[in-house]
Amino acid sequence: MAPLVPVFAADTLPDHINIVRRNFIEKKRKGEQIDLKECALMEMVQYSCNPPQEEIPRPGVVVCKPIVRLFRKCADGLTVETTSWEPLRQAEEAKAKAKLEAKSST
Repeated sequence: MAPLVPVFAADTLPDHINIVRRNFIEKKRKGEQIDLKECALMEMVQYSCNPPQEEIPRPGVVVCKPIVRLFRKCADGLTVETTSWEPLRQAEEAKAKAKLEAKSST
């Protein structure tokens, strides 16, 4: 049986990758703090071939839909799925950029 995995909000992902959990005990990861923004962005496409919800397909026809997953691969070998975190990061950066442009235009 797989170990229990804590559920947390996507915006707290950068905090969670700097914590190691073993036997329900949390410790800070050794070494420097990991900044996900500095890790290489990677993409993987998986396909979901579940039965369709809309209609029954013709015999022998399999309909698959692509699912894009995003990952960050860090120098120390840590790989983290960031599919839910990337849109939040982009929105945060766009907000900061807009704020900077507003300041510079005044």
